[in-house]
Parts: sequence; C-alpha cells; structure tokens
Amino acid sequence: MRVFILCPAATISGGPEALHQLCAALRAKGVDAAMVYYPAQCPVPEPYRHYGVAVSPGVVDVPESVVVIPEVVTSIALRFPNARKAVWWLSVDNYFKWLHRNPGPSVFEPRPDLLHLCQSQYAHDFLAGRGVGPLLMLTDYLTTDVFVPRPLSGRLPLVAYNPKKAPETTQALISRDARQVWMPLENLSKSALADLLGEVRLYVDFGPHPGRDRIPREAALCGAVVITGRRGAAGLAADVPLPDRFRLDERRSEFEAEATSLIAEMLHGEAAFLAAAEEQAGYRNWIGRNHQVFLAQVDDFIATMSVHPAGGWAV
Repeated sequence: MRVFILCPAATISGGPEALHQLCAALRAKGVDAAMVYYPAQCPVPEPYRHYGVAVSPGVVDVPESVVVIPEVVTSIALRFPNARKAVWWLSVDNYFKWLHRNPGPSVFEPRPDLLHLCQSQYAHDFLAGRGVGPLLMLTDYLTTDVFVPRPLSGRLPLVAYNPKKAPETTQALISRDARQVWMPLENLSKSALADLLGEVRLYVDFGPHPGRDRIPREAALCGAVVITGRRGAAGLAADVPLPDRFRLDERRSEFEAEATSLIAEMLHGEAAFLAAAEEQAGYRNWIGRNHQVFLAQVDDFIATMSVHPAGGWAV
C-alpha cells in the first residue's frame, strides 16, 4: 500500500501545510507516503522541510495505491481510474470557488473508490447533508515551535485582523470608534506574525471560515483574545469552541454595535482583557490537544486503508 498526497507546487498556506502534516504522520507510522506536487514538480517548500516528507514525481495508478486529493482539484481523480481516491475537504467554500476548474462527474455522486476526509465539522455536516460518504474526520494541528504562549499583562491595546477577510465589515467597525487601533496582518513571516500576536490584546475575524482556520488558533496560542463571527466553520462550536459571547452573529442588526462594544471593553481596560483571556483558556487547551486528535484520526485512516487494501472503501 502506497499513499500519494497531491499538493499545489511552491504554495505556502494552511491547506498545503496540512497536506505535509499528513504525509509526515503517515510516514512516522510506517506507511509509504509521499508528496506529489502539481502542476509541476518542485522541491519541498522551505517552511515544510522540517516535516521530513518524501516526494514522488507522480502517482502509481494501481489498486494498492491511495491518492489524497485536495478538494480544490477533485477532477484530478479522473486521471487515476485504478487507485482509490480520498478527497480531503480542507475547505468547503474553496471547492465552489474553483469548481469551474473541475469538469467531469460531480464529486457528490456515490463512487466505491472515493472516500471523503473532513478537516472540520462544517465540512462533515456539509457532505452528510448531501448524502455523501463514506466520511472520516481528519483535522490538522498547529506546530508549537513558533506559536507559543506569551505574557498576557502589559499588552498593547491593539486589534489585529486579516485585511483580506471581510474588508467591508472590518472597515465599518474601524469607522465606528476612532479610539480603537487596528493592526493589519500582512506580509509577515511566521515568526513576525507570532511576535505581533504575542503583543496585541485582540484578534478579530468576521470573514468566512471555510474550515478550521489557522490564524485564530495561532492568535489564541500567542495569548490574544479571539473574536469571530459565525460564518462557515465559525458557526460550529466543534470547530471554533470559543465561549458564545466571543462568536458574534453578523446577521443580527445589532452586530456592529455589539462588536464595537466588546472590542472596546478589552482595549480600554486591561482587567477586562485578562478576564476574557481566562475565559478562553479552554479554547487554548483545545488547540493544544489538536495534534493528538489528528494522530488518532490518522490511525483511523490507516485502519480504513488496511482493511481494504485494494478496490473500494468501507468505513
């Protein structure tokens, strides 16, 4: 049994990192797994070299092979009629964003050679609601060499945010209170991002959450209080287990007033910020357990492959 993990070449983002994490975990458990970069071969990107993955120039299309395919390139499955396929739903929204590049049979049609891996409960519920299966949970985790706890006291009263997500919503909130100072996260290395998140009080994200997004978890590990909306995966406590008061519903007419008030509460009073950080201790502990949960899910994936070493899937 060999596992080939497809990954976009020379791409640095959350999805490719999860794909490298899977390859590393499979290899550590004795499975012959390798990355296959598309549309062309490339070296392992520098940020992922520490995972120690192997690289294959292509997929060996035989019944004993398993091909892990990111949800954004599901049509690639058509190129491998003999191998079993596992679509990893690292995102739901991005599948539809790139649907125009995936001609061919719908990925939602039952196929005996196709397994669906779910990075989030949001993806699981989305697929289950369409009668798609079989399904397995396969989440991801944060490496803790860079994103580590930082002191909570003495932090700058700043709001960090991703300017690429929900810019209209963010700008509306910025305009409501001139006393609030907002810090965009852009053009930062991992270490610089961690340093900034270790200095600010808040990280807010009212944009879409197509899966279990990394930056909210990274911010929490660095000690920032996290506030999100309820779009996508953020609407499910299984994916973003923050106390309810830190997950605001953007559909409510009172949303902007509620968000502005909650942000101001922690920016203008350190005691309120420290209390909120303590409220989110459970969220930080949950993030810390993500790695062990992921490894147990990899065991489930290996067991599923081993029970049916060739042909179709059964879970």
